[in-house]
Amino acid sequence: MLRAAVIALMIVLCLPLAAQKNTCGPAIRQSDRAQYEQAVSAYNRKDYNTCGTLMRKVSAKNPRAADPYFYLGMCAVRKDFNAAGIRRYFTKLMTMCPDYPNPLAHFYLGVIYYSDDRFDEAVESLQRYFDMNSISGDKESEAAYPEASNYLYWATFLAEATQNQVPFFPSVVRGVSSKHSETLPYLSPDGKQFYYLRQVPVEKAKTFYTRDLEEKVYRLYMSRFRDTAFTAGEPLEEPFNQGESEGNITTTADGRLLYYSVMTTSSKGYANCDIFYTVNRGGKWDERINAGRNVNGENTWESQPSITPDGRYLYFASNRQGGYGGTDIWRCRRLANGDWSRAENLGPSVNTSGNEKCPFIHADGHTLYFASDGWQGFGGYDLYFINTADNYSQRPTNLGLPINSEHDEIYFGVTADGSQAYYAGRATDYKGVGGTDIFMFDLYPAARPEPMTTARTQIVSADGAPLPATLTIERDGADAAVYFADSANGSIVAMMSSREDNLLIVSCEGYAPYLVEIAAMRVRQGQTLPKKIELKPMVDGVSVTVDIRLNADGNLNPTSQRLLRACAEFLLENPMLHAVVEMPHKADAKVAHDYLLQQRLRPERLTYRGGTDVGSPRITFKMR
Repeated sequence: MLRAAVIALMIVLCLPLAAQKNTCGPAIRQSDRAQYEQAVSAYNRKDYNTCGTLMRKVSAKNPRAADPYFYLGMCAVRKDFNAAGIRRYFTKLMTMCPDYPNPLAHFYLGVIYYSDDRFDEAVESLQRYFDMNSISGDKESEAAYPEASNYLYWATFLAEATQNQVPFFPSVVRGVSSKHSETLPYLSPDGKQFYYLRQVPVEKAKTFYTRDLEEKVYRLYMSRFRDTAFTAGEPLEEPFNQGESEGNITTTADGRLLYYSVMTTSSKGYANCDIFYTVNRGGKWDERINAGRNVNGENTWESQPSITPDGRYLYFASNRQGGYGGTDIWRCRRLANGDWSRAENLGPSVNTSGNEKCPFIHADGHTLYFASDGWQGFGGYDLYFINTADNYSQRPTNLGLPINSEHDEIYFGVTADGSQAYYAGRATDYKGVGGTDIFMFDLYPAARPEPMTTARTQIVSADGAPLPATLTIERDGADAAVYFADSANGSIVAMMSSREDNLLIVSCEGYAPYLVEIAAMRVRQGQTLPKKIELKPMVDGVSVTVDIRLNADGNLNPTSQRLLRACAEFLLENPMLHAVVEMPHKADAKVAHDYLLQQRLRPERLTYRGGTDVGSPRITFKMR
């Protein structure tokens, strides 16, 4: 049953009801007027048995009169909340007299339509109640106002959702899904590994018991994408699957850092869920490590982690104090020393007095999907999404029907390019699978995040040695993403947008920066990061190519402004450097020079020149 249908179908106030003045159908015969007035008087005394008995007699003698049906319907409400009677009498009344003058008749007809999932008609009847109630002055009708408002709120929402159902054609993910149950899916940002829980029989000596009676446990599995499909999956080795209840895997873009939840026994002897992490070194996972006290509370439940591709933010669900009620979604930020900051609640734009669970932060770093039973929905837990970069000025969007339903929808994720979503659900029409399985479907455009692409590069010095560099990617509409090179080989795996232009800043202590903007169109064409990026040692006179261009009006184009701002930040971080802006035309060089002055740089640190020997625009750094 839809969530809103659990609202009580009664009005608790019982105020005197004035005798109705019917405006349609024949009037009650004069010979029956006295009995009718006695019935009305009994109703106002709250003697609903007597009222009902008398009104049925009046109605039998006056079958086309509307007023007796109204009172019989109200007696069904007041006496014992007889749903069948309410439906029978008010439906009959409104069939005979669609413009019946008492607002309550339209209110109860709206409730009947609502219970029948006829939401458009419910909205119409309830709106009629409000129009009539505003001029009726009837106290009993006025008492229904809060309840009518609630019904109208839900009926409007459900009518719109029913009329605007979204495309939803899921198909089971072969290989990942099996004859066993699978749940808690997570697809790596590059789409190559699917992590999930699979329910498998406990390995024991054979007995006379049937397989249906075998003990089963959930184990973490991983399937790899091979050619055109995923493999059948294999259980994860240590430190995973060590007997505890585990799940909810999430990884950084390079797959080297993995967080997941583990059910452990607390110091006080009870089961407690905490978040752990492990690092992959040379293809092997290290021992798991507790994510720390800023993530995990000693006596609180923390689970369902989701990390941004660059590892800077960790989202998770927790029932700790300081939230809005039940389970809330929280976030920690990576500090400069590598620790996590104190957890912050995502606030009332995400969390409610109900429960919010299973956050999934997309590869774009700002589109958050989550499950909630506190926001307006269709029953149980529904799925929602919100832009965390702007979550203080909005509310989340329900993913809509039929993705959401009267049942619980909880475990959900979206591919890096934003085109497809995946979830755990029950299969009915697929052979070779069983129980709960993993499904994928094309996500409709309005619910898609910013499309992202995985890009790989290696940061090296002139002699090819790997460097411990940092790659920062800036783009409109999102916080800067910061990726760190693998200390062993200088490799970096990053996420680049195919919708917004990407400003790349590669920096390493002792080296000049590498600055370039890669347009979204180039990313869509498959042109992302070069296979290797060679940094120049920071020596006196080293030059960095910067794509500085002017528009026809003589002003810097947006790309050039972004690149120059990045140069200014580098100079501010290195106060001993002096910069020379060099371009083929001196006038153009002056425009760039003046723009740098606007970025809080002192004039004595900047000069410019132009000439035919310059070639490509560049900035040369001098030691002061």
